[in-house]
Amino acid sequence: MPKISIIIPVYNAEQYLEGCLLSISQQAFTDFEIWAINDGSKDRSLEILKKHQEKEPRLHILSQENKGVSAARNLGLENAQGEYITFVDADDWLHPETLKQYIEIAKNEEIDIVISQFLTEKSREKQSPSCIKSFDRKEIEQKIFPKIIETDAYNSVCNKLYRAELIKKTNAKFPLGVRIAEDAQFNHQVFSPAQKIAETPFQTYFYREVQGSATRNVVRNDYWQSNLAIFQYDYQKYFGDALSEITIHELKTKRFFRSIMALIYIYWNPKNQLSLFQRFSKIREIVNHEVVKKVFSDNTLQKDLGRYDLAIFKAIQSKNILKLYLYTLYSYYRNS
Repeated sequence: MPKISIIIPVYNAEQYLEGCLLSISQQAFTDFEIWAINDGSKDRSLEILKKHQEKEPRLHILSQENKGVSAARNLGLENAQGEYITFVDADDWLHPETLKQYIEIAKNEEIDIVISQFLTEKSREKQSPSCIKSFDRKEIEQKIFPKIIETDAYNSVCNKLYRAELIKKTNAKFPLGVRIAEDAQFNHQVFSPAQKIAETPFQTYFYREVQGSATRNVVRNDYWQSNLAIFQYDYQKYFGDALSEITIHELKTKRFFRSIMALIYIYWNPKNQLSLFQRFSKIREIVNHEVVKKVFSDNTLQKDLGRYDLAIFKAIQSKNILKLYLYTLYSYYRNS
C-alpha cells in the first residue's frame, strides 16, 4: 500500500500537463501512487499521460467521458489505495519537498488534515516549514469552522493532505452537477469530524492563474448566482453541532456582504466584456434581490467602512444604479 495517493483530474491540459507530472515524479518523498483521470480530453492530454507512464510506474491512468472535475476526482477516490490522499490540478505543480513535508507533519502529529500554502506566479516564494500550527478538536471548532463559513480560506483541496480513513469514514464525495464551491463542499464533509488539523506556512502548491481574473471571467461565470448559493448553503448540516444557528448566520452574512460589495465593482468594470446593457441588468438584478435588500438593511455592516465603500453601501441600500455606476467608474479610472 502506498503512503500517499495523488489524484489529478485531466481535461484538455496538454499545455501544462507534462510539467505537472514531472513535479510529482521528482518529489523527495517517493512512496506514492498517481491516479490521473482523463476526463474526456480532446487534445493530446491522454497521449502525454501514456508517454509519461512509460517512465513512471507509479502512474495509473483512467479515462471517462467528460463528466467534470468532481466526477473525475470521485473516480480517483474510488481507486486510491494510499493511507493519505492529496489532489493536484493538471495545470499546476508541486514544490519538490511537498510530499515529504506533508508526511513528516502528518506522522509526527497524528493529523487528519494537513494544510499548506499556495504560491502563484505573481507571488514570492518564502519557505518557513518549521512554524506549524496544530489545532485540536476544540480549536478546530473555535478557529477553523468560523473561517470556513466567513471566508474562502480553506476552500481548495489542492493544498491539503487528507487521511484516507477520514474520507472513507465520512463517505465524502465531490458534488456532481455543481459549478461552484465543489472543493468547499468536499471539505465541509471531511473537516466537520476532524479531530486534529495542522497548518504549515510552507508553500507546497504552485497555482497557475491560466483562467484570468474574475473580471475577465465574468461572462463565463455567474458570480452573482454563485455567491447567492453560498449564502443560502446549509452550513448547519456540517457545523451545527459546534456553532449556533445565530453565529453561522452572522458569519455567512458578513461573507455575503463583502462579496456583493466586490461584485458591484466586477460587474461595472469596463474590462469585463459585458455590454453596458448587460452590466446594468446584472446590477439591477442584484440590488433588487430580496436577500440583498435584507442584508444591506443592517446598518451595523457600515462599521469601519472607508469613504468609497460607504458610498457603495448606501447606493446599494437605496438601489441607486446610476450612483453605483459612477462610483465604480471613478474607482476604475483612479486606479488604472
